[in-house]
Amino acid sequence: MPAYTTPSDVESPLDREPRTAEGTRVQDDIAVIFDEASGYYRHLRWEKNPVVLLEKAQTHQVLVEELGSGPVGTALEIGCGPGTWTPLLADRAAQVVALDLSPKMLEQARAAVAAEHVSFLQGDAAHFDPGNAFDLVMSVRVLEYVPEWREIIARLERLVAPGGRAVVITKTPVSVWRGTGRSRWFGPRNLLQRLLRRETDPGFWQRHLPVHELTRAFAEAGMVDIRVRPVIIGLPIYVRGTKQYPIIPAFAERPALAATQAVSRWVAGRGRRGRRASLIFAESYAISGRRAAAPDHVAPRAAAS
Repeated sequence: MPAYTTPSDVESPLDREPRTAEGTRVQDDIAVIFDEASGYYRHLRWEKNPVVLLEKAQTHQVLVEELGSGPVGTALEIGCGPGTWTPLLADRAAQVVALDLSPKMLEQARAAVAAEHVSFLQGDAAHFDPGNAFDLVMSVRVLEYVPEWREIIARLERLVAPGGRAVVITKTPVSVWRGTGRSRWFGPRNLLQRLLRRETDPGFWQRHLPVHELTRAFAEAGMVDIRVRPVIIGLPIYVRGTKQYPIIPAFAERPALAATQAVSRWVAGRGRRGRRASLIFAESYAISGRRAAAPDHVAPRAAAS
């Protein structure tokens, strides 16, 4: 497999399909936002305090279970950001391509993951066409920021090799877990705006992808054995989390975190219905699937569990 270390002045696999002027503008604006966040995102989102460290541990555990133990030949990460999750692919694959839209996020990722078998590439995932398929494809907390998320999922039919796996984590549309979620769905002002069918955040591109739509998109891309599960589980009770309701005292935070982790492990062992029901308490969810081999690829099966 080629190592995708494409210089900026050379045509890359991302330049093979034209984009509209509007699409280019949106992607450029998103890149600027994440360039600005590159210096603090990883610490603020995954390492700042015990709450986000628990979130990181829950996300890590789900990825470990869904990616499998390996080893595999090739892997692709769509939206690697500062390289938080790239080591999981580097530990499993002989060759890894880590793709991101933000040049400054890629600088952080290269510094964090200094492995010769990992290649970092700047570009738009919606137009990424490497010309070969991968045994593992992973994307963590990316699709909600990409207007063309359906195009990315549709490309799994070409990006995932027969017998390979794809794992995507994104934010849960309806959740009572976070302050942001409660404000978005239950705040009087935002509820009125939704009833009037007005956008609450017209200046930003973040979306919450419905589970049934993402599941259907996986099936249409030829994925089978599709599974849906919650990732970050909890209740809006923590004191030091970002944008969460502080409804318990600081001294009770650590026991609450331990109880939350126990609940998370319990939910992980439930069946399809139990996992689906618990999504209301999840800040994010994972969907995974396998690319069918030739014999059963004719009639893809979308059995979510």
